[in-house]
Amino acid sequence: MKLILIALALFATGLLFQLCKHQPKFSPDNLPVKQLRWGNGGGFTGRENTNVLLENGQLFSNKLSGEFKEAEEKAKSKTSAALFKSVQALNLGKMEFVHPGNLYQFIEFHDGDAVQRVVWGDASFPVDPAIQSLFDQLNGLLK
Repeated sequence: MKLILIALALFATGLLFQLCKHQPKFSPDNLPVKQLRWGNGGGFTGRENTNVLLENGQLFSNKLSGEFKEAEEKAKSKTSAALFKSVQALNLGKMEFVHPGNLYQFIEFHDGDAVQRVVWGDASFPVDPAIQSLFDQLNGLLK
């Protein structure tokens, strides 16, 4: 009987550790190579506001200071994974669409040294609605 209780306790402990996987926490100075960046810019100052989503759900922003700071919000890991899958489904890594206006929006996909940027804002060149939807979903992560 004791053997069964010990085995059940070990199994429960192992299951608990498996369910509570620790996601690595990153800092603005130490970001992973895979990132999803989005934001807007242009206008009189030409300033660009950028947000960063990591696969673990961490969010960073550089809106006021110009330096990246961790956002108060954090995306759920399932949400983050779904957004990264959307990037792959849209083939954003190979898409070439650069049509900024005076005010523009952008999405960048970083994977190591490879960076693919989609920029839109020129009314003469509307962006694919799926890209706009992804942009809106990313903005929805921030409150």
